[in-house]
Amino acid sequence: MEQSKQEVQNFQKGEIDLRAIAYSLIARKFLIAGLTGFVTILAILYALNLTPSYKAISSFTSPSSSSITNINRLNLTSETKDSVFGKFLTNLSSKDLQKKVFIEGDFITSFNTDNIPIDDVEAFIYRATKSVSVHSPNLNQAQKKLAFLTELPYSITIEGNSAETISEYLNTLVTLANSETIIGLIKHNELKISNRLYEISLERDLLIEEAEKNRFSKIERIKEEDGQKIRQINDQIDRIRYEAKENRLNQIVVLNDSAKLAKSLGIIENNFKLINDGGAKSDLTIAIGESKDLPEWYLYGEKALIKRVELLENRISDDPFIPELVTLNNQLNEVKNNNLLKTLKMRQDDSPFIDEIAKLDIEKTRLKSRIVGMNGVSAMQISEISNPQKSPIKPNKRKIVLIAFFGSFMMSVLFVLIMDVLKPDEKDPA
Repeated sequence: MEQSKQEVQNFQKGEIDLRAIAYSLIARKFLIAGLTGFVTILAILYALNLTPSYKAISSFTSPSSSSITNINRLNLTSETKDSVFGKFLTNLSSKDLQKKVFIEGDFITSFNTDNIPIDDVEAFIYRATKSVSVHSPNLNQAQKKLAFLTELPYSITIEGNSAETISEYLNTLVTLANSETIIGLIKHNELKISNRLYEISLERDLLIEEAEKNRFSKIERIKEEDGQKIRQINDQIDRIRYEAKENRLNQIVVLNDSAKLAKSLGIIENNFKLINDGGAKSDLTIAIGESKDLPEWYLYGEKALIKRVELLENRISDDPFIPELVTLNNQLNEVKNNNLLKTLKMRQDDSPFIDEIAKLDIEKTRLKSRIVGMNGVSAMQISEISNPQKSPIKPNKRKIVLIAFFGSFMMSVLFVLIMDVLKPDEKDPA
């Protein structure tokens, strides 16, 4: 029974305490309001003096098919959309390129709006560009399934105090990254062209050298073949001359024998007159230098036969009496004056006679005519250029003020409660 009364008293005492707390808070409402208002005003002043930060964004997709075709038009490179776009993204993310744009675009002045003296330019540029970030498309599961239908863009962002300045910087950076990528592709293409031109020059020289060696080899073969033909013809000429000489010597012996026989028979003069007068048989056929049925000793007589022997013995050369020599000498002269051999010896340049040289020269001309800038070629396609944002991304002034208000209010209440706890109890004896 006593325990129940004690619990009722404790409950009543607790209820009295809550009322006391409420009365205490009401009694010190001006203190709470003052502290809360003071802190809130400080927060408002703080928020108003904060420098706003803006965010600039630009988006782009991979290059067009026509650009890739133009890049690969010489068949010296095999670039794809992904490879060219990858080079562009690499250049875009390069801190060196970001620094180059910052310096060459005079963004040091644009970013330093307060004209504060800059002791460390490198550190200033780093702070200004450290927020530059390239973002790949954030695909959900459904977009991943449909990615082959629609290409989602990549993006690049930067944060800064001036919306106009960071947007201008971002657009300049994207433009220069694209330009640097194309310049790199042009240089790569020019290097490929230069290497190919060098290869063509080597191939051309080797073909000419090979053709020249083949020509010299052909000249030597022709010389050897002509030498063999000359020896064969000369051998034929020597055999015919020897045969003609033997025939002449044999003829001398025969004529000498006929002359001796004519002398022994008393036939000194020729008998052509007798034959012509019909003294001989009518069926005899006589021709000059030739007889039929009548012997030479009777027909010519001793004097004519001796004269013929004398002529044969005094003959210097038998060549005029050898008909075959005309043909053989013509053949010999033709071989000695081989026109093909003369043409090959006099040739100064073998290139017109090499089919591969013409093809290489055409390719060389085509390559030289295409060492020019790639007009109309781009390493990406702009989806959205960066435009200055009207609303800053931070600070959130409203959030700062609300946090300050509620925080200061709670702290003021807590402060009042602490004051009540520390205050001496008036009912307690002094």
